[in-house]
Amino acid sequence: MTDIAAEARSRLFHVDADGRRSELPDHRIDEIEGGWFWLDLQSPSEARTHEIAERFELHRITREDLLEQQIPKFDDLDRYKVFVVHALAPDADVLRTTEVDVVVGKDWIITVHAGAVRSIDVLTERIHRDDFTLDGPFHLACRLFELVGERYLPLLDDVDAQVLDLEEGAVEGDPAVLPDIHALRRDIALLRRSLSPQRRMLELLTRSHSDRTGPAGRDLADALDHHAHMIESLDSAHQMVATLVDTYRSATAERLNEVMKVLTVFSAIFLPMTLVAGIYGMNFQRMPELDESWGYPMALGSMVLIAIGLWLYFVRRGFIGGPKLRRVLKPARAVGRVGRGLASAAVQPVRAATRRVNGGDAPD
Repeated sequence: MTDIAAEARSRLFHVDADGRRSELPDHRIDEIEGGWFWLDLQSPSEARTHEIAERFELHRITREDLLEQQIPKFDDLDRYKVFVVHALAPDADVLRTTEVDVVVGKDWIITVHAGAVRSIDVLTERIHRDDFTLDGPFHLACRLFELVGERYLPLLDDVDAQVLDLEEGAVEGDPAVLPDIHALRRDIALLRRSLSPQRRMLELLTRSHSDRTGPAGRDLADALDHHAHMIESLDSAHQMVATLVDTYRSATAERLNEVMKVLTVFSAIFLPMTLVAGIYGMNFQRMPELDESWGYPMALGSMVLIAIGLWLYFVRRGFIGGPKLRRVLKPARAVGRVGRGLASAAVQPVRAATRRVNGGDAPD
């Protein structure tokens, strides 16, 4: 396990009254005059967090938010605003999120997070560029919210691709797809738990923000659009994954039914044959055909004829050789659709209109 204390670091950026930006050692924070500044704390110790809280006279509730895990939320206090967002953590093994606490004052902004956050790293890279506009601490926070949302967007394409990849295995009833389906469902649930309250937080912030046409308002609207799109896509993906599970269960049940059908058919075929063998195996002294030379071939022939007759009867009734789910779906996927769907109903008004124009029945 990585030592969080070893990853602790802080960054201080100052934007003066003329818009010039510079990065300073964090111990020079008390020397800053004019303009505004951004203090970023990565994995700070509890003592360092209390020191910053004392320095900026943060409320007790805010201090608890900085030290404890919180769901995404927005608090508007007298001298500052507090935002809690969940950003993607840079972990290649498992999908997880990390909390980012954002405290925005009149001429300062503080971000606190455990471990590296790619969105903040991108923001620290862009802050030195002249074409990267910033209109104060709140605008920087809105930029961060937009970057956090953008980091989630590539996951949506990956979810759709994984659903398509798992679909064929689910139709085939392949047990190997079950761990992937459960892992995908877990990740979707994790994203929904983080993004749903985050979208509500952005909606509340958007309604309370007066200048919706300014730079901060536009970035805030973009962040809200990202989150709304992601929630809709995740809801759809959740339904598709549930459908994959149902499809796998149906395919497994169909395969089990095929096995039981075959066993039942063979049992039904051998039952009359066993009856014939049982009758001719009884130890009575006077039995028909017992002393005949053709008795044994006749018994065997009767068994064969009974077996063939029952097999043909079961085939004729459809008990053997019925259509399978994967055989039905494979040709449909080859033409780009599954079944007829609503295509027939969609063209029905056109056919009716054609018959009225021609004054008669048009061929279907």
